[in-house]
Amino acid sequence: MRRKDDPPPASVVVEVSHDEGFDAARSENGFDHRVPRDTDGTVKTSDGTVPRLWDTLTRPDAARQRAAAFAFSSNGLPRKYDYRNWTSTTFMLRDRAVGNFAYPWLLCVGVSAVWLALYENVSHLRHPRYDLSEFDKMYALIFTALGFMLVFRLSRAAIRFWDCRTAWGTLAMRGRSLCDDAIVNLGAARPRETDLIIKWFCAFVVGVKCHLRVESMPADQLAGIVRVDEIDRINAAMASRFHLYCARQMRRAVKSALLEERAPEEPAQATAATAAEKNASSSKREKSAFLHPQHSATLMHSMRAHVDVLVDVAGAMERIKATRLPIVYVAHLRTFLLVYILSMPFVYVKAWGAGVVPATAVIAFALLGIEGAATECENPFSAKRTNHLGMDGFCENVIADLGAMLQWWRDEGAG
Repeated sequence: MRRKDDPPPASVVVEVSHDEGFDAARSENGFDHRVPRDTDGTVKTSDGTVPRLWDTLTRPDAARQRAAAFAFSSNGLPRKYDYRNWTSTTFMLRDRAVGNFAYPWLLCVGVSAVWLALYENVSHLRHPRYDLSEFDKMYALIFTALGFMLVFRLSRAAIRFWDCRTAWGTLAMRGRSLCDDAIVNLGAARPRETDLIIKWFCAFVVGVKCHLRVESMPADQLAGIVRVDEIDRINAAMASRFHLYCARQMRRAVKSALLEERAPEEPAQATAATAAEKNASSSKREKSAFLHPQHSATLMHSMRAHVDVLVDVAGAMERIKATRLPIVYVAHLRTFLLVYILSMPFVYVKAWGAGVVPATAVIAFALLGIEGAATECENPFSAKRTNHLGMDGFCENVIADLGAMLQWWRDEGAG
C-alpha cells in the first residue's frame, strides 16, 4: 500500500511489449522500419519515445497489410449470398458440398443404370420370381425411420455450427469488454499495461483461429500489433495453442497494473516547491492515478473473469472439433441409407421402367445431400470450405473494433 505522503508517479511512456528472453540485440521491431534500441532492449522511435499501440495499430500501412493477409487467408470464403433470391440458391451447385457424397451418389446411379440395362435385355430377369415390387410398402416404413435419423444428424451438425458461431460472438464481446475496462479504469495511470492487454487480446483471437486450423501464427495478420520477432518466438516455442500464451500475457498485464507496486521518481521541479504545495499536488495526482483498493480488487476479479471466459469459449470450440458424433450412429445411418437407395432400382424397375435411373439419381441426391450437409457443417473451421465459419473476418472485425477504441482513447487524451 502506498502512503499518502509518497511522491506521485512520473508520467508513464508506453512500451510495446518486449518480453524477457527476446534477443535484445535485434533492431528490427516488426513495424516495417528500423528504430534505435536502448541497452535494455526497449524499442524506441527516432525521437526517443516508445511507440504507442494507438499509433502502430491504426497506422494505414499496417491496416492494409492486415487486410491483405486476412483476404489471402480466407480466399474469399465464405461467399455471401442473397437468402431472398430463390433462383441463385435453388440452382447453386458448387457450394452444396457435393464432394462429401459424390462417390456414393455415383455408385447408386451406376447400379440403377446397370440393373435397368440387364432387366431390359435379359428376359429371364423379368420372370415373376424376380419381381420385388411387393416390397414397396416396406420401403415406406424404412424411409420414415431414415427420415428421423437424417433429421437428427443434420440438426446436431447445425447445433455444433451455431455453438461455434456463438463462441466467436462471446469471444468478441468479452474481449471488447475487457479492453474497454482496461482503457476506462487503467488507461490514465497504467497506459503500458493497458496497451499490453489490448495487444495480446488481438493476438488471442488470431491464435484461436490458427489453433483450430492447425496453422502457424501469421505475422502479417498482426502487423502493427505484435512484433515479428515475438511472432517468431511464439511459433518456435509451440506448434499450436497460441491463444493460451496470449491469455497468460493478458493475465500478467492485469496483475502488473493492479497488484505490483511502483516506485516513481519525483519530478525535479518539485524540490523547489513548499511542503504544503508538494503534499497538495501529491494528493491530487495520487487520487487521479491510483484506484481505491476495493475498486482495484473488483476490477481485478472482473478482468480475470473476462480472460477466463475467453479461454473457456476457445476450449468449447476445441471440444467441438475433437468430438464427432459417435461412429455407431453415423455407421448405422450410412449403411441403411446406402442399402435403401441401392436396392431401390430392384424394387421399382417394373413400375418405373426407364425412369428408375433418373428417379434414383434424384432421390439419392436428396438423401445423401442431407448427410453431406451434416458432414460439412459439424466441424466448421476450415479456410477452404465455403460453408465454414469466416474466422478471418471475425478476427479482422475484432481488431478493427479495438482500433476504433484506441482512437477514441487517444482523442479523449488529446482533448
